[in-house]
Amino acid sequence: MSSGAARRATRARDADRSATCAALDSALVDGQLDTVEHRERVAAAMTATTLAELAVLTADLQGAPPPPAPRPRRRSRAGVWFVGLAGVLVVALVVTMCSVGRSVDPVAGPPGAAAADGAPTQGPLFTAAGWDAMLSWLRTEHRGTTVVGATVYPTYARIEVLEPDDPRHTRRVDYPPRKFDASMGGNRKLDDPLVDLATVDQAALRRLLAEAPERVGVTDPTSTYMVFGFPTRPADQLGIYVSNEHRQSGMIIVTVRGEIVSVSPVNG
Repeated sequence: MSSGAARRATRARDADRSATCAALDSALVDGQLDTVEHRERVAAAMTATTLAELAVLTADLQGAPPPPAPRPRRRSRAGVWFVGLAGVLVVALVVTMCSVGRSVDPVAGPPGAAAADGAPTQGPLFTAAGWDAMLSWLRTEHRGTTVVGATVYPTYARIEVLEPDDPRHTRRVDYPPRKFDASMGGNRKLDDPLVDLATVDQAALRRLLAEAPERVGVTDPTSTYMVFGFPTRPADQLGIYVSNEHRQSGMIIVTVRGEIVSVSPVNG
């Protein structure tokens, strides 16, 4: 069986799905994907059943790791040793590349994400004051708190908002706003669900954010963020992602009311 045919037939593991999601996170951070594309691809990665399905999701991305190779069924001892060593090197490469994408300082935000000159200093978004300030900004600048989706880090957020003149068109904006805001446009179907960030039970989510590392088994977390607007899930569900410098990551799917839907703990 050729390697291509083997990949098409080989079932994906949770570790393969997690590695693909990490590559997609990296592509979101460096601007290759907008939040709509990121959500769609992450949702597809989490439900992929074969390595071929995962490979398609990163095939057009710069810096994406090579798709996982199908595992051979039988090898000599020497062959097994060689394949094992090669596998370790590939995994190390994948994790290193994904770590680059995830190494955004959760305090400083992405490059160029400083607030505009004269803009008031905002509190951390995982606090009541910081969250309320973001909602107030959305109401003032974007006519409300209902959005297509959002990726929220401790001190900044990337939000997909509707264009006021046509709800089929969207625009990615950063909060706090940057001095030179290079927002990206996108499209959506009129029947796609929207997320009202004002419906979030802040106290419940703060509790889950604090509990998330232990729930998914990630020690010494270095990155925690929330993703709203999964296209394959109800609009009232979001994902809490946690990772650390030891190449461990996990995810919790919860509702905006703080109810846990599913837990995907660290693998290994």
